[in-house]
Amino acid sequence: MKLKKLSDADLQYTVGKKIYCYEKSIGHLCELCAKYEMADRIYRIIDENVRQQGIFCLKDREIPVLGLEALEQDDFSESIVIITSDYHEEAYEKLCRISSICETLDTIYYFADRETEYEITYRERYKEQALEEMILFRSGPCVSAYVPGMDFSDNARALFEYMLCRCYNKSYRLVWLVKNPDEFPGYRGMENVEFLSFDWSVSENKEERDRYYRALCLAKFLFFTDAYGFARNCRSDQVRVQLWHGCGFKTRVNFVRCEKRYEYTTVISELYAKIHQDIYGLREDQILVTGYAKEDWLFHPVKEVWEALPIPRAEKYIFWLPTFRMAKNGLTLLNEYELVGQTGLPVADTFEKLEELDRLLGDWVTVLVIKLHPFQDTAGIGKIERKHIVLLENDLIRENDIQINQLLGWADGLISDYSSAAVDFMLLDRPMGFTVEDVEEYAGSRGFVFDPIRDWLPGTQIDSFADFCSFVRAVGMGKDPAGEKRQKLKKIMHKYSDDQSCRRILEALHIDI
Repeated sequence: MKLKKLSDADLQYTVGKKIYCYEKSIGHLCELCAKYEMADRIYRIIDENVRQQGIFCLKDREIPVLGLEALEQDDFSESIVIITSDYHEEAYEKLCRISSICETLDTIYYFADRETEYEITYRERYKEQALEEMILFRSGPCVSAYVPGMDFSDNARALFEYMLCRCYNKSYRLVWLVKNPDEFPGYRGMENVEFLSFDWSVSENKEERDRYYRALCLAKFLFFTDAYGFARNCRSDQVRVQLWHGCGFKTRVNFVRCEKRYEYTTVISELYAKIHQDIYGLREDQILVTGYAKEDWLFHPVKEVWEALPIPRAEKYIFWLPTFRMAKNGLTLLNEYELVGQTGLPVADTFEKLEELDRLLGDWVTVLVIKLHPFQDTAGIGKIERKHIVLLENDLIRENDIQINQLLGWADGLISDYSSAAVDFMLLDRPMGFTVEDVEEYAGSRGFVFDPIRDWLPGTQIDSFADFCSFVRAVGMGKDPAGEKRQKLKKIMHKYSDDQSCRRILEALHIDI
């Protein structure tokens, strides 16, 4: 059985046959059907990700999306299989292990979408050319899940800023892939610093496309936070580093081996090294225990915050970072479940409770700063601001170019739930509270990397609104109810407790000025 790119000449072999599409990439499927008018002929879509399964509507037709077991049971004598995703070689390897396919078919096809066709051309052009002293950066999720601000943030942003401060741009071209390069005029004119659009991968403008693929094909190092599909066809001498966005409590939505998708990933401790090996399918030598780049920001909070953001002056500040349950449109695959209540918040779910909380905060001259996850659908969030309760909108933070870890350095206490930001905050050794009233529901929906999860939460556990108020009082009085537990867990969950993670990352990769 061989793997072959689907071409116009192959269409004759598809006539009268059942078409199976393997892996549900909506972009690939829509482009396939637009190019070859196959929407009415697709029999089934197969995808191992349980969250992708069910019914998929394509061109007003409902197509079943089934798990891999469906391939084991079907007869492929009058069928063809088309891989409809970026990682066609990996998908082909999986299909080669399905006996019912191997015994019946002599060819598996893959559909190359427009971006893949472009990349094949450019990879061929540059395959003999030496790599350049160039480092490529990208952050945030994939293009289809774009959230404003996330394309220039997080660990990749922190490492980039560190390198700029130490003049790495004297030795390397530092190139960012973002949505809109014009949004970053502050870097215009800097030596060896360039912003390109990731949309140029499919641009009709040849000059834009040339610039994008030259950087992608000739960069020595590629750093990214989260999305890595754009780097799927890198050369063996290019080094891809998944900086990821956090070592937290939640497990991965779906298991996909990443051993061949990047060379290295960074984590904060040996404990998380083992966890990432398990949930990302990585080898031990691919894990760099360095700390996260953005954790360095915690020790250097931005001083301009009081002028830039509507946070009133107070004696103490508590930050509340609930993780998302209901994601924005375009990210619904990530949904957990919808919170029920007037405010759209856990625990403080009614306006009456907010009023009581606001009075309590006033008694202790404390301000509660609520920062929602960028993925969170805010449509259901009620009017929650009060005199001592501030909601920081993601758009406002983005407009003022402030990262969350640059804010958390000002926090006297943190309330979270299962967010990786809480693990970062442990480094500051300050009071922490965890809202866990939905822990059982969340365990059944997303799941955790620790069991039992309550034993691994490094702070006061908040099961009710009364518990929430008790934690606020404790911070107001300067008490740290779960300090001893946090310090014990910190020694296990973090290897380092300083602002040197960026330095360690570059040293581990032997990137010198």
